[in-house]
Amino acid sequence: MDELNCKIVRQALWSLPEQPAPEMPGSRIPPGGIASHLSVCRDCDQHYGDAQSLHAGLKNLPVRHAPSLLTTRLRVIASRERARQITHRDFGSWLAHHASRARLFFDNLLKPFAVPAAGGILASFLCFGIIVDTLHYVPDWQEDLPIGFSSEIAIGELSPFCFTGQDVMVQLTVDSDGNVTDYSMPQNSHPSSEELQEIGNLVLYSTFTPAMRLGRPISSKRLFYIGHISVRG
Repeated sequence: MDELNCKIVRQALWSLPEQPAPEMPGSRIPPGGIASHLSVCRDCDQHYGDAQSLHAGLKNLPVRHAPSLLTTRLRVIASRERARQITHRDFGSWLAHHASRARLFFDNLLKPFAVPAAGGILASFLCFGIIVDTLHYVPDWQEDLPIGFSSEIAIGELSPFCFTGQDVMVQLTVDSDGNVTDYSMPQNSHPSSEELQEIGNLVLYSTFTPAMRLGRPISSKRLFYIGHISVRG
């Protein structure tokens, strides 16, 4: 049996403070030992009175209810703990749990964008359908100048008068309007009257197309050869 002393008695008094002579359940203190000790120990008796007073004061304290937010948080924690226990029960439960979380994640991710995206696509089709007629454009190339295009002086209509003299090579200067402004004979500085007549027929009764550079007519020079073919029958 335990030796009956103040320490053991005071522990018993705090365990059962409402009983006038409590006995510790399962203790090796003999029945009636605590009551006998209280009758002879003034300090333990006073300690027993303090324990009863404190116990009575605690019972009369107002009951404080937990805030609703705290209650909700505790329920959430309890729910998560229960779900965790169920998830770790077997592999099938773990797989079903993660599949459910994946579906929830994609639902939360896609739903906020579904309506705005559909509205944006429909609005784009509507706007394009309204302006599609205005996108058709037929370019006007009539007054456009071709870039990089060049050509030399050419004869548009040849003089109808026959050339009966000898062969003549003449260099003509044609301005941007197609008019002959000068001529020269590189091989003969003193042409004869027949040669002058042939040159005059060529210049006066023929039409010329001016040379082109970058799509614009310019003044230029070109050699022309007036040849004669005799046909004998």
